[in-house]
Amino acid sequence: MNREIAPNIIDNSQGRELVRVIKDQLKKSKEAKFAIGYFFLSGFNLVKDDFPKDYENRPFLKIVMGNETTYPTKEELVEGYNLREIFKQRMIEDLQSEQLSDEEVSQLKTLRDFVSNNIIKVKLYDKSRLHAKLYLFLTNPKEPYGSSGLAAVGSSNFTSVGITRNKELNVLLTSRDEVNYLNNWFDSLWEESIEFREDLLKVIDLSGVLPNSPYPKIGKMVDPQTLFKYLVYKWFDGRVLNLYKKDVLMEFQLVGVVNAIEKINFYNGVILADSVGLGKSFIAAAIIEELLEGRHPNWVPKGKTSSIMLILPPSIISQWEELLIKSSYFLTDKITEVKKEEHNFKVYSIHNPQEQKHLGNLAFLSLGIFQNLTEEELKKIAKEYDFYVIDEAHKYRNSSTNRWKNARKLQKKEDGFANKFLLLTATPLNNSINDIYNLIRIFTDDAFTPFYVKGIPINNLMKEYKNLKRRLQKENGDDIKKELKKIATEIKQNVLDEIMILRTRKYITEQLQDLKIDDKNITFHDPKPYTLNYYSFYTKEYKTFIETVSNNLDKILFEHTKLYGTRFVVFEEEAVEGEESIKRLIEVADLFKLILGKRLESGIYSFETTLRRLYEKEKIIYECFNSKEIFSTKKELVNLIKKAVEKARIDKELDEIEEEYSIEEEREETWFDRVEKLLLEYAKEEEIPGKQYSEIELLQLGLGKVLRNLWNDLKLMDCIFNELDKLKELNTKGQYKTVGYVPKESEDITKIPIYSYKNEPKLESLKQMIANPFFKSLELENIPSLNRKKILIFTQYKDTAYYIYTNLIDWIEQELDLHSWLKDKDKIKVALVTGDTDIATKINYMKRFSPRANDGWEEVKKYGEIEILISTDALSEGVNLQDANAVVNYDLPWNPMTIVQRVGRVNRIGNEKDIDVINYVPSDEIEVIVGVLQKLKQKIQDITLVVGKDVKILSPDEEISIETFGERIKDISSKTVSELEEYGISQDFKEFIPEGMPKEQIDEYKLLNLIQYDFAYKEQDFIEVSKMNDGPYYSYIEGNNKVVSIYEFYRGKYKIMKKVMCISENGKIEYKTPLEFINLLTHRKVQSQKIDKAIENLKSMKEETEKITEILNKSSNQEQKGFLNNLFNALLVEREKAKDIESEFYVVMNTLKNIPYYLYTKEIKKILAENEFIEVNKDTIIIKDYKSTVENLYSFFKNQGLTEVESLKITVNHLGWFYEI
Repeated sequence: MNREIAPNIIDNSQGRELVRVIKDQLKKSKEAKFAIGYFFLSGFNLVKDDFPKDYENRPFLKIVMGNETTYPTKEELVEGYNLREIFKQRMIEDLQSEQLSDEEVSQLKTLRDFVSNNIIKVKLYDKSRLHAKLYLFLTNPKEPYGSSGLAAVGSSNFTSVGITRNKELNVLLTSRDEVNYLNNWFDSLWEESIEFREDLLKVIDLSGVLPNSPYPKIGKMVDPQTLFKYLVYKWFDGRVLNLYKKDVLMEFQLVGVVNAIEKINFYNGVILADSVGLGKSFIAAAIIEELLEGRHPNWVPKGKTSSIMLILPPSIISQWEELLIKSSYFLTDKITEVKKEEHNFKVYSIHNPQEQKHLGNLAFLSLGIFQNLTEEELKKIAKEYDFYVIDEAHKYRNSSTNRWKNARKLQKKEDGFANKFLLLTATPLNNSINDIYNLIRIFTDDAFTPFYVKGIPINNLMKEYKNLKRRLQKENGDDIKKELKKIATEIKQNVLDEIMILRTRKYITEQLQDLKIDDKNITFHDPKPYTLNYYSFYTKEYKTFIETVSNNLDKILFEHTKLYGTRFVVFEEEAVEGEESIKRLIEVADLFKLILGKRLESGIYSFETTLRRLYEKEKIIYECFNSKEIFSTKKELVNLIKKAVEKARIDKELDEIEEEYSIEEEREETWFDRVEKLLLEYAKEEEIPGKQYSEIELLQLGLGKVLRNLWNDLKLMDCIFNELDKLKELNTKGQYKTVGYVPKESEDITKIPIYSYKNEPKLESLKQMIANPFFKSLELENIPSLNRKKILIFTQYKDTAYYIYTNLIDWIEQELDLHSWLKDKDKIKVALVTGDTDIATKINYMKRFSPRANDGWEEVKKYGEIEILISTDALSEGVNLQDANAVVNYDLPWNPMTIVQRVGRVNRIGNEKDIDVINYVPSDEIEVIVGVLQKLKQKIQDITLVVGKDVKILSPDEEISIETFGERIKDISSKTVSELEEYGISQDFKEFIPEGMPKEQIDEYKLLNLIQYDFAYKEQDFIEVSKMNDGPYYSYIEGNNKVVSIYEFYRGKYKIMKKVMCISENGKIEYKTPLEFINLLTHRKVQSQKIDKAIENLKSMKEETEKITEILNKSSNQEQKGFLNNLFNALLVEREKAKDIESEFYVVMNTLKNIPYYLYTKEIKKILAENEFIEVNKDTIIIKDYKSTVENLYSFFKNQGLTEVESLKITVNHLGWFYEI
């Protein structure tokens, strides 16, 4: 546009930019005065050269700014509206909104200098809105006649675009009267305005945009509700509405679900180690259902439906099927179809009928099958399944077992996608810290990448702890104990708290007091335990029987166990790295004696059936060997033994032992070698001196000794059976009275009837407790009567359960005064549950026994109520039998946790009624067990190996004292559930038990609960914040004068830490939990104020994050040793050769620094040395081909899945903050 036409009109068209006028006039002026709506500091594009060289008056440039009509109407409605604070906040936000160029930063420094030196002075007009835009330049203010200067009046704001590019309309005025009028108008405005000079200097300083400024960005202001939604969305990584199954799970279990999922997301696995009876299976089932419903898409490769595999001991597969497929708790609105069914391997297909959608597959696989899978089968499973639930995970503590090795091979799919794991166990540590270490290794790579990125030196901590433990055994010094405690604390806080969830009843009642069950506080009402010593019920005949067992049991050799598959049970104690594990062999025959002792303590019938089964097998083998069949070759001998073993059906005889101990299978060829060796040893005892024998003749001599030993075994057992027979009742025909049969097992040779024994002590005392209390004997005066109570009777063994059941039925039929309670027409109100009971029957019995707890009134109406339920430990963990008010432990498990679990089925969390727990304590029977243990002690010094570790008998802390064994059993019987829970934990483990879940995790649950249920947020409420750019964002609310700020810490792509910091009036930094976010909804919004104080506090918290960052950086510098350390240093020295392969180089160096030195040294040395990429001379490594060395290392690490950490750099993300005024 022609500049000559209307030259006084300034509209920012070419040649008519207001900036030209300003720069031109400033140099000429004696003083200048600007009245503007807002001062955009980032748009201050004037430099020193635009100003005069000398100033007659200071300030040279006066600026008045005020509130425009367009800004910000919402703030005006807020009580106590303060324009000064609004402007300070807005100016800082403006400066921080974009990255300033070097030129803009220079201009801002000029502005600061001018303000500081009083060349520019700024005031704020806060009386009313100031919409005027005046740029007044006084070139000659004292001119009496002519014009004193020039004024530009119009629409342009003092911003970069306002004075250069925007469509504006301004007019230049030069007449004396107009300029003077505007001068007077400005001076009047100036007098009415308030000082802003110091504020402006603070704004520039606090903005943090000047070089080397320590101040952080404040971010963008949003309303408190938006900030709340943004913070919780970011804090929970978008998983805000993730509380499900609140109608099924208790609150502390929901906390466990949320916590477990968070740990799985970071570590790819978690160990759920809550105490027995606290519902680990329910927590696992809830997570399984969430995954099937698609709530954890990052656990499954893109485009794939989820597949879940449960790897379980065969005895509990039916319990899990019942819980997940058949119960009313989980997958209730889903269709489940059997997709595949084989022995101990079953796959269900899960469908959502509403959406007509296939959700995924759910597989149940037995541990026995799993541990024998081939490499190819494992690859297929790893590819097909995404999430593995391993129950009784303590069975995987030993890294030398197939089950552990196979579990570890499921870590990743072939493309490197990480599968997820949930390990369930109430005893994660039994022998040593290695137990937990090995469980962690199931789902963690060899570099322990998740720990590495968090700066947790897990290998160093574990190694140091084990070394100190060894030193303590030798030296036992206070300094070592102190250091050991320190390392144990580090392991607990930095390792176990990270990957393990462990809550005890004590912890839940003390630390989770404000969590609820049905709107009531969590309580554990400990039932009162009563110890029942039934010695006073012994008859003379029973005492004689016990003496006979005690005298003869140890003499029995159980000779047949020396002739087949596995003669020994192998107890293996895992050694530390670089040392061989110690193996101790114990003969199966000795363990059978121990089992017989335990059966005797359980009940006379259980003892008889076990001994008779062994007797029948040994008798058949004796008869086979005693036949006239003669062998003349080794092959014939092998066939003879095999024939006898097959006929006696002893191939499954070791199942019971196998459940309690790890058995090392021997290959067929070594099996006969061992038998041959035994027979030749026997032959030496039978040889006639001086006579020559062929090898076959020697084997025949040895077999003759076996035959005599078998005969002696049979005679000794006959002696015991004779005494047993004297105890049996006779019927009217003079025959032994039988009341039923135990269902015959496939390996049983004969069907053994259930007998009635005369005044058998345990059963007699049980009858007296059930009968009319008027007839109760004095021996039971301190034991509560069970008459008219709902009674749950537990035993370890199926034989004992059938014995109690059939004899009670027989007795109740004859006791007419019990019929009104225990008989309904022709039905006796007693039921039996064992591991053989089918699921439908089991559920039916549970509902009829405990109809209130299980909504079983329909079943009661149809089939009648059950008043006495007899059960083995087959009832699953989640069973609720809360209607019962008495529990009888007919035999006492040596593992205290079993008692806790038994009672837990009746004494559910929140139960307030009184429950009697009656514990039978053996008397003379225990002496039989002690006798067996004394003999074992002569063969193996550490008897704890047999009875104290894998089966966790009594206190695991010490080597068991045989002399006090009986007393310890009695001690267990007198303890409450809470005491037993603590009793069963080893001292070693107590060092590592978390002091409970961190408060942050509990508060996270409370926050999620409020969001989902109290505030009733829906998914759509978070759509807007999910699209917001990275923060920080901030708000002001009423409160207690504190600033709360939220940070995330990343190492590469891994979020490794979250912190909520707070500074109150005292100026100290405190750490809070995300529950603080709630204040944004419950406190009233207020206007911006005290921004300078807020920023000072934010600066302090930024410095705190820098300290954390420094610690995290230092923690990643882990110790490396030996060859790998030398290789690392050799590569580092010549790092300039890595310019073309820099990315691979950094990955290689990070990995080399962190992997355990003992794992890959041989393989790496072989790859590099054999290809002559390096030369190794003792501790010196010469790199001969640098590029090939790095590339081969990178390829090797990638194949091992060890290259995930690409960057060690720690970055901090400031999510937001709020000021509670």
